[in-house]
Amino acid sequence: MIKEQFYLFTFHSTHSAMEAQKLLKDCRPIIMPTLRSISSTCGISIRIEEANLLQAKSIICKEPSMSGMVILYRIERVGKEDIPTRITDF
Repeated sequence: MIKEQFYLFTFHSTHSAMEAQKLLKDCRPIIMPTLRSISSTCGISIRIEEANLLQAKSIICKEPSMSGMVILYRIERVGKEDIPTRITDF
């Protein structure tokens, strides 16, 4: 049984994560450490709730500096376990 679901933008560099935080300010981003199960990125991620996902994806897609720097995951939290599913690369 899924207790919680959210989306996580991960980044290839800390600089990209910081820039994305500014770009996504109207999407109610939550900065958090990248989950261990997807730790191949820079270590900083941005959590976005489903209600803000379309707006966030649109902003990231339109920003040339984000090209090739972002991976989007859907996270399903079951009990204490986080199950990531890779959605797309930007």
